[in-house]
Amino acid sequence: MADNYSKGVSQVPGAITIHAGPEFSLKYWDEADEMVAEYLLDAAAEWIGSNSKIVHVHRWRYSKPLRLHPEPYLAISDPAPLIFAGDAFAGPRVEGAALSGLAAAEWLL
Repeated sequence: MADNYSKGVSQVPGAITIHAGPEFSLKYWDEADEMVAEYLLDAAAEWIGSNSKIVHVHRWRYSKPLRLHPEPYLAISDPAPLIFAGDAFAGPRVEGAALSGLAAAEWLL
């Protein structure tokens, strides 16, 4: 959960983002937005403490890789340099994607 106002990405105090984990997301993928929002808001109730006014549910079907490549990138040098990088290579998080990109850039340089 993140406070968007304190991060500087919202002009409105109290605007929050609640992220669901992979298990929850798989289980409730086909549920109506209203139900998903209710479950997440209930889970966060002790921290947010008030009723929400506007709720938006967004799903990312491919937000987390199911299988990881064992190296931080995949490079093909022939016939031309082609590099695959991202969170499927160095860990399924933003940090993994960044580390993968840096490793790929180092290989290219």
